[in-house]
Amino acid sequence: MARGKKRSFEDELAALDVVARAPGSDEARARLAEGLASKRGLVAARAARLVKEHALPGFERALADAFARFLVDADPVCQAKLAAIEALDYAEFGDAEPFLRAARHVQLEGGSDAAAPLRARAVLALARLGHPDFDLVAATLLADRVANVRQAALDALAHRGDRANAALALLKLGAGDAEPAVVLASMTTLLALAPAHALGALRDALDGDDAARAELAAVALGQSRLDHALTVLLDALARRMRAEEREPLIRAIALHRTDRALSAILSVVSDGAPDDARTAIEALVPRRFDPGLIARVRAAAAANDRADLAPLVDDLFR
Repeated sequence: MARGKKRSFEDELAALDVVARAPGSDEARARLAEGLASKRGLVAARAARLVKEHALPGFERALADAFARFLVDADPVCQAKLAAIEALDYAEFGDAEPFLRAARHVQLEGGSDAAAPLRARAVLALARLGHPDFDLVAATLLADRVANVRQAALDALAHRGDRANAALALLKLGAGDAEPAVVLASMTTLLALAPAHALGALRDALDGDDAARAELAAVALGQSRLDHALTVLLDALARRMRAEEREPLIRAIALHRTDRALSAILSVVSDGAPDDARTAIEALVPRRFDPGLIARVRAAAAANDRADLAPLVDDLFR
């Protein structure tokens, strides 16, 4: 290439091909450094992803510089910034500054916010670092306009594991959210950080008038695998009489994936009303590869003298 001639986009991308062939070579490192310094966002993004994919050390400062540069330079869908932040977090970069800036960045493109994944990844990185302002950043993002960012903020609170932050999860749970996944994340985070308090709050949700919220509470309790959470679910099941109220509880108990929960579900198969037994069989399908499970389901189904469950078992567990 003649001196001073600008390299094409294709040439810049092709120069990174050596990384896949010999990621640890001097040539590969040189090409990655050039890629991260590129003014083209797609090139810098590919270079950052390659650094992460091959876990290559020594590029942290170049990644941070690329992120800062594309806060100003054109990066329409935030590919370069997001790839740089992901690579920095993967490398356990210790300087919080890029993550703090990423957590605040908003980039509206065509009516949507292209920086939402960036904020979501940044708050998780700040949780890893235990930054002094992490809880403030998370609290801010709990009111973010994008549901996935609100959910990421709750996930970050759970990941950090600081019981003091249970108050934020409780506040978010009380405030509610239009997105069910965010409500569920509020519940699971509260269970992770303050389980004793959470069990009471979720028991109240199970007994409340909001059927959708009660179902989310059941899922959160089931996914927690806490023994006391299973007790709450079993107690609620014993109080419910209508099949439509019992169905989400049976499915939640199946989510618990403990021996005690499995025994309870198999008891529903063997002794429950037809609708309950069918729900229990369906709820066990995700565990069909567990050793001996199919035989136990068949035996429980055969013991139920209130319904012919064998065809359903044959259909779901073949």
